Amino acid sequence: TTISGTVAVSANATDATGVAGVQFRLDGSPLGSEVTAAPYAITWLTTGSSNGTHTLTAIARDASGNSTSSPAITITL
Repeated sequence: TTISGTVAVSANATDATGVAGVQFRLDGSPLGSEVTAAPYAITWLTTGSSNGTHTLTAIARDASGNSTSSPAITITL
């Protein structure tokens, strides 16, 4: 997928003990602050990122500290 400008990024997350937060990551580095309440979403201004191919993931964390990552999405800026 090729994107530019301002992009809405969101994820769905559930856990039996509750979701403590979701951290979006671009190439493994945090993309904004962790979102600690649903809906788990951020607005990403892509002009702050370099042109080229990147991977985007979301990592959900529960109150016990367990976490899981979404499959990576490949994007091109």
